[in-house]
Amino acid sequence: MKKIRFAFISVLIVLIVASPAFGGGKKKKVPAAEYHQPVISIVKGNAITVSDEKTTRAFTITQFTEINVNGQRANAADLKPGMTVNVTIGLDPSHASRINAADAPVARGQQKK
Repeated sequence: MKKIRFAFISVLIVLIVASPAFGGGKKKKVPAAEYHQPVISIVKGNAITVSDEKTTRAFTITQFTEINVNGQRANAADLKPGMTVNVTIGLDPSHASRINAADAPVARGQQKK
């Protein structure tokens, strides 16, 4: 009886230790999703529309909205379609509290003229 129990426990230990070795090879690396910065798609009066890969949202610009373009204080007239943007909302989610915009990045192989 002791020999059978010892043999059973020995086989069980070998299986537990060896099972990771037969786990199906190397784990596949999953590529990280590429992040695309939101972009201003429309500027109309006191409102902007911002689009990213999945959503489009409109924000109202008020007299209290802080606007920065390329790190400099600006106003709504300085915002242009194609600029990358970060919008901070206030208490009302349809109003922009802060807008930080930057010129659209230059694509590879293209230069500003």
